[in-house]
Amino acid sequence: MGLLTAPLTLVRAPVRLTLRAWEFGLSSAAEAARIGTELLDPDRGAPPPDFARHTPDVEAHTPAEPVVVVPAPADAPPSVPDQLIPDHVDEEPVLVAEVAEEGAEDGAGAELHVEAPWDSYDRMTAADIRDRLAAASPAEAAAVELYESAGKSRRSVLDAAERALRQ
Repeated sequence: MGLLTAPLTLVRAPVRLTLRAWEFGLSSAAEAARIGTELLDPDRGAPPPDFARHTPDVEAHTPAEPVVVVPAPADAPPSVPDQLIPDHVDEEPVLVAEVAEEGAEDGAGAELHVEAPWDSYDRMTAADIRDRLAAASPAEAAAVELYESAGKSRRSVLDAAERALRQ
C-alpha cells in the first residue's frame, strides 16, 4: 500500500460499516412499520369490494345498462391528467448524436506491423535463418522471434531465436 492509500483505507472502513448499520436499521424500521400498518388496518391492502355482486334491491332502481366496476391492476401506476404533464417532456428517447472513430465498426484493438529483421529475410529458408541466428545479437534474435511469431511461426526458427536470446 502506498502512503496515500493506507490512511484512506483506514478511514473508509469505519465509514462503510456506519453506512451499512444505518441501511440495516432503516430497512428494519420500514419493515416493522409495514407490519404494524397491516396489523392495525388489515383491510388496507385488500382489493376493493366487487360492487357487481352487491346489487341493490331490484325493486328500488334498475339501470338501463348494467354497471361493471373493473379494479385497476395492483402494479399499474396511477394515471396522470394531461394538464399536469409538461409540454417539453417527451416519453420517447431521441437519438441526439452517434459518434464513432473511423474504423470502429471493425472492432477495438491495436494493429501491429512488424518489419522483417533484415533485408531478404522473407526469401531465406529456415535453415539459413537458423545459421544467421547463431552469430546474431540479442536485438536481432528478438526481432526474428517477434517477426516469425507474427508471420509464418516456424517452430525451428522460433527455437533458434530463443536459444540466441539465452546466450
